[in-house]
This record gives sequence, structure tokens and C-alpha cells, in this order.
Amino acid sequence: MWAHHLGFVNPELALLEHRADLARAGGPELRGLSFAYPPLPVLLALVLPGGTLALAVVTCLCSGITLEYVAERLLGRVSLVTTVALGATFVAVPAMWYAASQLLAPVLALTLLAIALDGFVRFAVYGQTEGGFIAGIALALSFCFDPGALMYGAVMCAFVPLVSHNRYHDDRAATMGIAAVLLFPLVAITASWLFLVWKFTGTVPGSLDYQVGAHVFAFPGGVASRLTGAVTAAATDLAHVPVYLAAAVLLFRRQRAAAVGLLLPVAALAAALWLGFAYSAVTAYFMLTLLALIIIANSPPRRFQLVLVIAALGQVALAIAWPPAAPQFTTWLHTVL
Repeated sequence: MWAHHLGFVNPELALLEHRADLARAGGPELRGLSFAYPPLPVLLALVLPGGTLALAVVTCLCSGITLEYVAERLLGRVSLVTTVALGATFVAVPAMWYAASQLLAPVLALTLLAIALDGFVRFAVYGQTEGGFIAGIALALSFCFDPGALMYGAVMCAFVPLVSHNRYHDDRAATMGIAAVLLFPLVAITASWLFLVWKFTGTVPGSLDYQVGAHVFAFPGGVASRLTGAVTAAATDLAHVPVYLAAAVLLFRRQRAAAVGLLLPVAALAAALWLGFAYSAVTAYFMLTLLALIIIANSPPRRFQLVLVIAALGQVALAIAWPPAAPQFTTWLHTVL
């Protein structure tokens, strides 16, 4: 609210308002449906009074729910000191203050991704069927905020043989079953959305400029050059998150194959940047940190907690001294401070 009072208008939230106006202009025939992606944020922009300020308030509320969800998962699995240190990677980092109030679609999409990962681990590793249903539904809902959910659904399926080996002993039927439970809701909601867009507008898949900076399949500067830039950006984003590396070491001590699989989300991030999906350095920090905390909560350490505390505090210091490079975040920070 302070940033709004000072005159800052986030282009992300302004774009949601604009797409809502385009969807509304389509009339009762829903001809503006091709501009209504991501559907749930655009729906919020359609029904909420107050413009971008209302969307920012909703983002704050959802960010609080995300923080509470992560804290609940950590408490009881690691010590209170470790929980506070890990939580500081969110609450003590200016980039996360910006994300928590300004990035509605990415925050909700990544929160649902974290819930999906938690359910996935409970399903694939521990055989809890409920976790599989939660993971599948969370991935499907995540698609309603970010098309990158398709890529991360594929990553989870690629992860299945790595994390379920001890339980299912390379049983292909079990692996296929786990993948089917994860992907069916996601595929169903994607196909339904594409069908609706085609039915009411005659085009598929509709407008792909779903977020500021998105240029899906455009490859500005060339395919090879874009790939090099995407890999460099993903590696830089990973360097901002020591807690993710600490989580990988923790997992490596218990299950080496699963730890190697932690390269898959980073590879997916690089692929998403290459294909033109909109993932800023701030969004990548949020995503990798959130995934790391969910992994730690599901593989609680006994003698490794001091290392996690050091990694978390180091990450906070790093985020302040070397903040994620994102033009909108820089503008917001100068406006607020």
C-alpha cells in the first residue's frame, strides 16, 4: 500500500488489469477469452474493485498463507532456530518483500508448485495416495496461474524413478501409475482451457503474452544465443540460493539418485527461460528457495541443522549484498526506500 501511495504501479498487475479489460470487451460471446490467461488472476482482476491495489493486497494475503504453510511443514521436523533461519530467507530479503506484494500470478503458481512437490514426495517416496491426489490437483491449479506448470509436471515425472526406487524397485507399472496420477489433472485442465479458447475464439492457444517479459517460442536474438543466456541466467539464479545447495547435500547423504535429480528443476528453469516463459531472477529465487525448504521439511536432518542455519543466514546476507537483478524490483526498491 505504501508503494501504491508513492505512485508505483507494477507492470505485472497492470497487465492483468489490461487483459481483464480485453476479456471483458469480448462481450457475452466470450470472444476475448484468448486474452484471459492466466484465468484465475484475470478473473480476480475482473471481479475485484480497486484495480492494482486490490490485486497487491490479495498477493500479500496469499504470500502470508505460503509462509504459514512452509513454517508448518518445518516446525517439528527441524529445530525452532533452524526454522527461523530458513524462514529469514523469505521475510528478511527485500526481493521477497517485492514478490510478496507485487507478483500475484508467480507467487500463487509457485506456492501451488511447493504443495505439489510436498504431495509428490509423500506419494512417490512414502506411498501415501492422498499425497498423489494433492500433487496432481495442485499442479493443475498452478497451470491456471503459470504455463510453466506443464514443464514442472514433466520434471516430477522424470523424478519418479529416482525417488521411488527403494520402494518400488524399478517397477515400471508403479512408475507409470505415479506419473499418471500426477499428470492427469494437469493434462485435463490444459486440454479444457485450449478447447474453450478454440471454441469461443477460433484460435489456439490464444495470446501468449501472459506476463511482462514473456515471449514464448519467439527466441529473440536467435535460438543458440538464447540458450546460452538461459543457462547462464539459471546458473546465476542458483548461485543466489545456497539453501538449495545445502538441501541437495542433505538429500545426497540419504539418497544419491534423488539428490542428482535436484538438477532437474534448475534444468527446467533454464529450459523455461530459453523457451520464453517469464521467470525473473526474483521469481527464480522464490521458486528455488521454496523447493529447498519443502525438500528439507520432507528429509529432516539430525546433525545437519547448523549447516542449514549457516546456509540460510549466508543466503540472506547474499540477497542483500547481491540482490536478484530484476528491473521492476529495482524500481520498486528505489520508490519504497
